[in-house]
Amino acid sequence: MLAQTKILTISTDPVLVNFLQQGLNDGEYETISTRHTGTRLKDVIDSEDPEFIVLDIMMPTLDGIGTCLQLRQWTDLPIMMLSTWGTGDNTVRGLNLGSDNYLTEPFGVDVLKKRIEDTLKRNTTAFDPLSNISTGNN
Repeated sequence: MLAQTKILTISTDPVLVNFLQQGLNDGEYETISTRHTGTRLKDVIDSEDPEFIVLDIMMPTLDGIGTCLQLRQWTDLPIMMLSTWGTGDNTVRGLNLGSDNYLTEPFGVDVLKKRIEDTLKRNTTAFDPLSNISTGNN
């Protein structure tokens, strides 16, 4: 059996958390959900050791943008922001703030999985020192 990719979902929206858990807990992924933001979030990441973060932008206390900025102070894990902001300018803003991918609601599970897969593949290739070795077959 292949190892599951552990995904931390950060949201205070119970409907979104339930959707993510049902859509992603399918054998390929394992989700861990939290409502924690700020310093306690670092403790969750340290103890759970996720490989990917799905971050809801719309949260009441410290929103996803502030949370993303804090996350980038102590982790380089790939982050995908989820938002109802559907304009191109806001997508660029989310990407400029440190997220690796951005998805606007509504979206389906298949699109979410494809984005996660593409982001993980891109980040793995970016950090894989062997990916840039020439084979001499030019």
